[in-house]
Amino acid sequence: MTEAYIAIDPPDSTAANVNKPSTASEAGDALLQPQVEISYKPITSSLRSTILHLRARAGYWSRFRGFSLFVCWAFAKSLIISLIASARIMRSQGGLAIAAIIAEVTLSRWELTWYQIVISEPSPKKWWQRLPSFKSRAWIKIAPAVALRSLTTQIASGFPVLLCRSFGTMKRLQDPEFQPGKNDMAVIFGQSLIVLFLTFALFILLEIPATVTAVRVAASMLPEEYETIVPFDRSFGGKVTPAIIGGSGKIGMLDAWKTFTWPSRIRLLKLVVKVFAMIVTVWLLFCMVLAVEGHLIFGDQLAKVIKAIGGKGH
Repeated sequence: MTEAYIAIDPPDSTAANVNKPSTASEAGDALLQPQVEISYKPITSSLRSTILHLRARAGYWSRFRGFSLFVCWAFAKSLIISLIASARIMRSQGGLAIAAIIAEVTLSRWELTWYQIVISEPSPKKWWQRLPSFKSRAWIKIAPAVALRSLTTQIASGFPVLLCRSFGTMKRLQDPEFQPGKNDMAVIFGQSLIVLFLTFALFILLEIPATVTAVRVAASMLPEEYETIVPFDRSFGGKVTPAIIGGSGKIGMLDAWKTFTWPSRIRLLKLVVKVFAMIVTVWLLFCMVLAVEGHLIFGDQLAKVIKAIGGKGH
């Protein structure tokens, strides 16, 4: 995908404009001087430049574009999962994961529209007016990418928890006769860190590529009537053949990931690391405050509380 760039002013650009040549001789000498080069960087190179670009193009509230659709999508997803989970066979953690995948694939058109609203200029149309019709076969085109993204999300969020419940104190919490002591708090904290970092690793290795693929497939299906808020090559280097001339009208899933350049991947990883660092910091502070409050409030009864929480979690 071709990136959009903004110019970076050189530090001495102001000074260079102050002393302008006043004569033809001075102007000729100036032509012999080394010319100042203007460098460029992608609009999305940092959170600040991205937010400033969004505000300049779509106003202060531009970062919340598509929020109402996202809320409706989340509510509809929860409703579908609840309906599927009403069957006793689907009430396990694996059953709930399958229910989530089914719900998200069912709502593929909504997810497609949400992606397209986020990447395009503001439109006077409401989000339900932008939903692609069933005749367009958009659901069939985007469903495989959504299914892959949903599957990797369930693996990244569910596998670390299942793994850590298979050993150590977290496993022993499932034993009715186990009486956890104060030292078990440190073990639970350590196992929680394992869950956190394993989730992050799976997010990097699995969920990010799948999400990038789904977003880029959705971007390739953006109707011509909508302008993108950050310019990019909508043909994806010629990988997209318009449906009007017999093509699929979208990029393939494999090409969607292959055409995601390494500089773009590195910028995305830097952003993910920053967000992850903020989450870990807040999480550690929360755990420390929770541990102190637990000792102050429950005292010697803290072990029983821990066991009760572990039993309910199982």
